[in-house]
Amino acid sequence: MGRLGTLVLKGLGLLVLAFIVLSVLATIVGIAINVVMAIVSIVVSLAVLGLVVVGIAWLFSELTADDDSTAEYDTFDRVEDNRDPKARLQERYVAGELTDAEFERELDRVMQSGDAIDRSEHSDVTRSRDVERDRSRR
Repeated sequence: MGRLGTLVLKGLGLLVLAFIVLSVLATIVGIAINVVMAIVSIVVSLAVLGLVVVGIAWLFSELTADDDSTAEYDTFDRVEDNRDPKARLQERYVAGELTDAEFERELDRVMQSGDAIDRSEHSDVTRSRDVERDRSRR
């Protein structure tokens, strides 16, 4: 077992040493990955817990809300309805909710009911309506 045996033993020792080094490196990498995954898991768990707490707080506030908040909206709606009917009609027309014919028909109805428009405004509106009609015919 001379020289060949020594060479085989050295090669085997080198192979065992390489195996040990690779095992240690794999263990270190595995530990690092586990630490990173644990941190990510904690962050995600805290985020989900925070969302659940915020959701429960929102639900609790919605269920225990007093009627003052809805009264505020009702008052706003009533104030909105107390506006000039002509102004509401013009806003609907500008928003595209009414066609020209619908706008004129509703405007005539408002004018006849005399809700909020005096006669001088009526003549101005009629004049501007006639101008618009002439423009559309061209």
